[in-house]
Amino acid sequence: MKKLLLISSSDCSLCREAYSLLCQIDSDNLDFEEIDIYTKRNYVDKYWDKIPVLLKGESELLWPFDKNDISNFLNL
Repeated sequence: MKKLLLISSSDCSLCREAYSLLCQIDSDNLDFEEIDIYTKRNYVDKYWDKIPVLLKGESELLWPFDKNDISNFLNL
């Protein structure tokens, strides 16, 4: 199972769109957790102007992305 972390913010419309995209991916092969950017200082320092961001291990996928980009990211 693939695990992703979605770094987002509650007041971010793009983050809601990214969440929706993730919900459309085959759930049998994907486990994702959404975390607010303000829960960790290093997320704020690194991603405050880039959210939504997907993390998989040390790899990151920055917005803009679509379902195909997410699928390709999962296969890395």
